[in-house]
Amino acid sequence: MMLLYIVSESDGDAAFYAACVSKLTGLEIDHFPLKNRKADGAEAVKKQLFNALQITRATAASAQPVGFLAAIDNDRSPHPENSALNRARLFPNERDSVNRLGWMNETLTAVFKENPAKWPLPVALAVPVEMLESWIVLAQSGAAPQPQPYFSRATSASARAYYAPSQPPPQWKDIVDSLRGERTAQEFFLTVLDSMDAVALAARSLSFRMFKEWLDQWPKPEATE
Repeated sequence: MMLLYIVSESDGDAAFYAACVSKLTGLEIDHFPLKNRKADGAEAVKKQLFNALQITRATAASAQPVGFLAAIDNDRSPHPENSALNRARLFPNERDSVNRLGWMNETLTAVFKENPAKWPLPVALAVPVEMLESWIVLAQSGAAPQPQPYFSRATSASARAYYAPSQPPPQWKDIVDSLRGERTAQEFFLTVLDSMDAVALAARSLSFRMFKEWLDQWPKPEATE
């Protein structure tokens, strides 16, 4: 069994990512969540990620296999998947945000150095565009909603400002709510994950494909007789 350290935005997200890693790698996972304090700002998240990587590296020499996953929603930061986003219509704090994949990769390199082949443990980054709910919707629906959502809720001030003077269409969490019915979000997420076609989702979502490419490099479970 692999002990998987997960830096994510909630314990629910951590449970989803742990199940996702198990599904995509075939590994049996016992996960240890480390809450991502995103509200403290990018610099605080970078420091937390750096410290979490150091903690994980210190445990990599133990007898139990260890892995590390860092996940953060993209939230309209620059990313190859959201090139159609009109950044001029965003609030200033989002308009000026930097590429999250960039500084996450820089932090990995700062801890483990430049050659991934020599890293002491398997690592993965997950940056859903624009948020984890987008992967759930694309896995469940099979196609991107039109018009393209960029926000969590149509009622948010940022969504209203972006789509003005028109009313915002349903956004990612609105669509998830309509799909999940009476189930809790976590129950629905895990149900979708259980039936998810990872190859098909990777074809629909660049950010999921980038996540999957990390996991494709992870060790395979040992064969048992």
